[in-house]
Amino acid sequence: MIRKCLKKIARFSEQHPFIMVAIVLIITVFAMISAKNVKFQTAFEKMLPQNDPIIKTFYDVRDEFGGTDVIIIAVKVVPSDNPDRAVDVRDPRVLKAIKELEDSLKTVNGITGVSSPVDKIIALNNGTVPNDIETVKEILQKLPESERLKIFNIDYTMTTIYAYTDEGDNQKKLIRLMREVYERIDDAPFPPGIEVLPTGTPPMRELLYRLMNESQIYTTAIGFIGIFIILVLYFRRPVGSFLPLLPIIIAIIWTGGAMGLLGIPVDMATAGIGSLILGLGIDYGIHLMHRFYEERKRYPIDKAIEIAVVETGSAVLATTATTVVGFLALVISPLPIMENLGKVCALGITFSMIIVLTLLPAMLIIEIKYIEPYIKKLIRRV
Repeated sequence: MIRKCLKKIARFSEQHPFIMVAIVLIITVFAMISAKNVKFQTAFEKMLPQNDPIIKTFYDVRDEFGGTDVIIIAVKVVPSDNPDRAVDVRDPRVLKAIKELEDSLKTVNGITGVSSPVDKIIALNNGTVPNDIETVKEILQKLPESERLKIFNIDYTMTTIYAYTDEGDNQKKLIRLMREVYERIDDAPFPPGIEVLPTGTPPMRELLYRLMNESQIYTTAIGFIGIFIILVLYFRRPVGSFLPLLPIIIAIIWTGGAMGLLGIPVDMATAGIGSLILGLGIDYGIHLMHRFYEERKRYPIDKAIEIAVVETGSAVLATTATTVVGFLALVISPLPIMENLGKVCALGITFSMIIVLTLLPAMLIIEIKYIEPYIKKLIRRV
């Protein structure tokens, strides 16, 4: 039954290669549209079992009392050659800049509250920021040491601003909020010698989002280049060496489309799925092409394609089945990120197998019957 189906696929690819290519491309276009719906998941709580009492309580607290995420903005002294630099965070210029930044952050949509050490100092200075550092020192001397250490560190080189947000459960809003926070920090009039950097859960989630984006692009690109070089060295045909890669690239697009359709997010486990599918799926194309070139030495093109698809396809189907079962075992993992990884890998490998057995034979026919003769004509003219 399987061999008969593979034989029909081989014959269709040989007789109607352009139709086969068109069918795959149409599906690919729809997959690209669906892939736009893929969401990035950077919330740490979403990577844990959602039915666990700890996670459920976390959501209850957030629903009842508002935002639970805190942006900690560190204001610290750094080396500087500027003669007008600040060397102490108690410098009134620093305190005034903190106050301005605090007031600015309060106007950011999604920030539910802001607090800083300046609040305490202003309260003890009749509602204004002191104009000289000696006044600041006098105010601090009135406070217990334990309370002073909550405002500044022991050598007065660092202090913090706390901004509270309730956008933690919405990735797009959180990214937008962090961009605004960075803009407000850049606009704050801090003197030379002062560095202001945000940290805490929201900034780390924004960082994770950027790193996952970069990981997807760079790892896939590097994997593609490395595999292409190996294929060129093996097949010694620049055009032909690209053929087994094309189905895997399309398989990656189909996988993205399936993720968008099924609501599977990109998280820390699935961020590198592109390079993973490239590494696992390329074997199918190499085996089929190698078998085709071997059979072509003895048989006509149509017969060589049929033998390559039927014989190699049978082994590829078995290999795919065992690999998919292995990845689907991850679906029963209690960790959602491992479950997502299992689903995405199973989809990617399945798509790789399907596209290699349908598109690659058609591409081989197009290369031999149409591209190679055209190139030879061009060479003769030259």
